[in-house]
Amino acid sequence: MTDRASQLTKKQAVYGLTILALINSVNYMDRNVVTILFPLIKKDLLLTDTQLGLIGGLAFTLVYALAAVPIGWATDRFNRKVVLSSGIFVWSSATFLSGTAGSFATFFAARSLTATGEASCHPCGVSLISDYFDSKVRTTAIALFQMGIPLGAGLGIVLGGILATAYGWRNTFFIYAVPGIILIPFILMMKEPKRGAMEKGSKTVSPLKKGDFISGVRRILSDRSLLLQYSAALFGQFGVTSFSVWMPTFLYRVRGFDVNEAGKIMGIAFLIGGIVGTLGGATLADRWFRTDKTARIKVQILAVALGIPCLMCALLIDSRAVLIPAVFAGSIFAMAGYPICSAILVDLLNPRDRGVGMAFLLIVQNGIGLTLASLSVGAISDLTGSLLYGLFLAPVSMAIVIILSLMLKSRFLASYEAVGALQMN
Repeated sequence: MTDRASQLTKKQAVYGLTILALINSVNYMDRNVVTILFPLIKKDLLLTDTQLGLIGGLAFTLVYALAAVPIGWATDRFNRKVVLSSGIFVWSSATFLSGTAGSFATFFAARSLTATGEASCHPCGVSLISDYFDSKVRTTAIALFQMGIPLGAGLGIVLGGILATAYGWRNTFFIYAVPGIILIPFILMMKEPKRGAMEKGSKTVSPLKKGDFISGVRRILSDRSLLLQYSAALFGQFGVTSFSVWMPTFLYRVRGFDVNEAGKIMGIAFLIGGIVGTLGGATLADRWFRTDKTARIKVQILAVALGIPCLMCALLIDSRAVLIPAVFAGSIFAMAGYPICSAILVDLLNPRDRGVGMAFLLIVQNGIGLTLASLSVGAISDLTGSLLYGLFLAPVSMAIVIILSLMLKSRFLASYEAVGALQMN
C-alpha cells in the first residue's frame, strides 16, 4: 500500500483483507462439505455416482458460471461490499436448504442456489484487494485471501466428517449455514477503496458506465495472453477438482478408510498443503517478480510439474505410509497455483475490467473446469466400474497446464507492458 491511496489507511486495508479471507473460508466450507457427505447422501437418497458428480459439479457450476458475468458487472459498477454481502446471504440460506433436500432434484436445486451467492466472493474479493495493495505485494495479499480455499475446504471436510458422523448429513448443512450470516456486518464495516488507486503512475478509475461493460468483454476476449491464462486455469481447475471432489470417496471406497478418516486426511491435507502452498508459492512469486516479470508464470509451471508425480503416487500406491504424504504434497503444489493464477490475470487486466475479468475466471474454472471434472470422473467410474480410471484425468489435465503456461511465458512481457502503458494514459 502507498500514498497513492491516501484515504485508505494500512489498518483499513489489513482489516479488509482479514474479513475477505474469513469470508472466502466460509465460502469454501459451504462448497466442499458436500464431498465428504457423498457416501451418506448416496445411501439416503439412493443416488448413482453420475448423479453425485452432477451435484458436486453441474448443480453448482452451471449457475455459478451463469451468475459470474452479471455479478462481475455489478462488482465493477456498484459498491462491492453490498454486492458481496448480498451474495453471502443467498449462499448461506441455500446451504440451510441443502439439509432439507429429499431427492436428487431438490438437492440439485439447493446446490445451484448456493452457487448463485458464492459467485460474488471471488470477483468482489480480488477487485477489493487489488485496490488495497500495490503490485509489489499483490500476489501475497491475494494468497492470504485465497488461503480461504484450503482453510475452508479443509475445515469443511474435517468438521463435516465429524458432524456427519455425530449428527447426520442434514444437520451438518444446517450448522454450516450460520457463519456466513454472522460475518455480513463485518463486511459492511470495511472501507470501499478507490478503483485503480494502487496502480503505479495511474489515475483512479470510476465504476463502469453503460457501454463500458461490453468494451471490457471485447478487450478480454481479444487478448491472446489472457485467453492462454484462462485456458491454463481451466485445465488446472479440472485436475484439482477431479482430485479434491473424488479423493475422499476413493479413500472410502477403494482404500478402505471410513468417512471420518477420509475427511480428516483430505481436510488436513487441504489445511497444511494450502497454507504452505498458497503462502510459499505467492512469496516466491512476489520476490522473484521484482527482478523477473515472468516469475509468476514460472512458479505456476514449477508447482504443476512437482504436483503431477504426487498425484500419481496417491492414486497408484496402496501403502498408507506413501499415500497420505503424497496427498499432502499434492495439495501443497495444487494450492500454490490459485493466488498465482489470479495475480497473473490482474497483471494483464485493465483496472476497470478486473471484476469482469475475475468473473471470466470463475466461468472457466468453475463453469467449465469444475463441472466437467466432477461429472467426467463420476461417469467414467460408472462406465468402467473403477473410480481409479476416472481419477487419472487429474494428472493428464495438469500436464496441459504446463504446455499452456509455456506458451503464455513467450508473450507475457509484451502484454504486461501494454497494460502498463494504458494505465498511464
